[in-house]
Amino acid sequence: MKHSDFLVIGAGVIGSAVACGLLRKSRSVTLLDEGGDALRASLGNFGLVWVQGKGQGARRYAEWCHEASEVFPEYAQKLQDETGVDLAYRKPGGLTLCHGEEEYQKRTQVLARLKNESRHGAYDCSMLRRQEIQQMLPTLTLGPGIAGGSYSPHDGYLNPLALLKALHTSFTLGEGAFCSGIAATNIYHEHGRFLVTTSKGKFSAEKIVLAAGHGVARLAAMVGMQVEVHPEQGQLMVTERTRPVLSMPISGIQQTAEGSFIVGLSKREIGFNTDTDTRLLKQMAQRVVNAFPALASLRIVRSWSALRILSADGLPIYQQSESCPGAYVVTSHSGITLAPLHQTLIADWIVDGVQPEEFESFGTRRFDVEKTA
Repeated sequence: MKHSDFLVIGAGVIGSAVACGLLRKSRSVTLLDEGGDALRASLGNFGLVWVQGKGQGARRYAEWCHEASEVFPEYAQKLQDETGVDLAYRKPGGLTLCHGEEEYQKRTQVLARLKNESRHGAYDCSMLRRQEIQQMLPTLTLGPGIAGGSYSPHDGYLNPLALLKALHTSFTLGEGAFCSGIAATNIYHEHGRFLVTTSKGKFSAEKIVLAAGHGVARLAAMVGMQVEVHPEQGQLMVTERTRPVLSMPISGIQQTAEGSFIVGLSKREIGFNTDTDTRLLKQMAQRVVNAFPALASLRIVRSWSALRILSADGLPIYQQSESCPGAYVVTSHSGITLAPLHQTLIADWIVDGVQPEEFESFGTRRFDVEKTA
């Protein structure tokens, strides 16, 4: 049996960031990775470090994403320097395009509400008309149907698989115990310690962090927590490589450092189904061509789908078990954007027991209030 101070179940971006943060506290940490059979959200991650449009009706979440974006440049540079992994991180700002006047007006209303909900009305995102956006994208001509869009200077993007690799590298360099290909089967809480049985033996720890994505609900129930998450399917396409023409990320469309375009414009509630839908892929491709007609000649070289992990309201869940103190759930749809805060503030909370400001916004009790209402 392997014992450590902390045991983190789930080695995706969220679990790995938390595990790296726990190591900062000079504690022994074990990180369990289920391996290739897991339904990984990272396979469908767009790599956006994104602020605009997030948090309508949830002011603290909007602030949480903004705080993360402000520290991300320094965070990415330190991680890259430590591990030698190029994250391909850029922060040029980001755009959301509006196809037609109706989309433009709806987007304007959403951002106006976000600005009104923010503290002091300071939500820094601008609505731009077509001509202004065209000036920002001089190497690509907009299609005639683009009425305008929104721009945020806080948005950026990176290679999500490079971030995951860098976190794993940082964890092992810090002498964390990384255990791959091991799935947790049961969790027991006895005498103030947690015992986890797995496919390859037993592990024990003083505290345990559940960051297992789609498996978090099953594991949380074993330590007295009701955590409801559901899958949302997203389909993606990748084109052949071409010369750099897109200088900033656009919601649903971006050009990688290698020159390929990645397109991800779909959301489907179909359970744990990872099949692709040819009709939907065609619709996604057409929307890109409508935005940028010059891209119509590019060949699509690959398409696939992955499953996002969402709570009922789409916000993060950070919760400690009341019946089994020392057991924590950490799950969020914005694992990339929030990585710096997961590695610092969330890890500090788990070690020290001091919650960040207004942290109750992300606890599971909010769902009890909603059910009562």
